[in-house]
Amino acid sequence: MASRFEWQQVETLYREQRTGGHKDELRWIINRETIRDTATGQTVTRAIIRHPGICVMVPFLDEDRIVLVRQYRHPVDGELWELPAGTLDGREEGSRVVRTETPEACAARELREETGYEARHWEKVGECYAMPGGNDHLIHVFVARELVPGLQALDPGEMISEVRAFPAAELTGMIARGDIRDAKSLVGLFHALGRRPGGVRIA
Repeated sequence: MASRFEWQQVETLYREQRTGGHKDELRWIINRETIRDTATGQTVTRAIIRHPGICVMVPFLDEDRIVLVRQYRHPVDGELWELPAGTLDGREEGSRVVRTETPEACAARELREETGYEARHWEKVGECYAMPGGNDHLIHVFVARELVPGLQALDPGEMISEVRAFPAAELTGMIARGDIRDAKSLVGLFHALGRRPGGVRIA
């Protein structure tokens, strides 16, 4: 089915490239894109972040406890409790960023790097767009079970100060108090906790 929209001009303004623990990574690009609505003839110009996507993992240490990481985040100048997560490898193609690895491979790699754990059982439980008004950043949500401990392998500049497992009841309390404020982590936790008997109740 033909799109009603035509991209008339795309200018790449910035490329975020980092040296990671496994290779040099293209994290995302920022474009200025001019788009014409063929139904109305109107055009709009927007700054759009083109992104390869991320994986967020819900690692169950046992049936009741989920592993979180405490990570410093430069943009908010503070530490946040988060689920482990990471960006898919990608490359620039036609003014977009396309992934060059599967979400499953990314999830396994990032869980090991951030927590030291490897999982024997994986299940993809959902996906969602992070902020479709300004980017095409797709979040792949996985549940990881049967964890085997190992060693962390953090990327340069990655600052994880603590890896800890929390009982489900404590996690719902943390969500209710605002102690977990990272959107991708909230999505992952609601997916996982919502499948438990009784679902999720945030008082």
